[in-house]
Amino acid sequence: MRLNPITRFLLGLGCGALAAGITYLITTTPPWWWLVGLVVALLVWFGDLLLDLELPS
Repeated sequence: MRLNPITRFLLGLGCGALAAGITYLITTTPPWWWLVGLVVALLVWFGDLLLDLELPS
C-alpha cells in the first residue's frame, strides 16, 4: 500500500514524537530520546523505499 508523501511524513513525525516521548519517560538524557525519535521517523519516512529494495539471490 503506497501512502501519499505528506501522509507518510506526518505519520513518521507522529511515530517519532511518540517514540521520543516514551524514551523521555524512561531516560531524560537528551541524546537518547532525540536519537530514538529521529531513527523511528526516518524508518517510517524511508520505509517504503527500503521495502522496494530487492536482495540479490
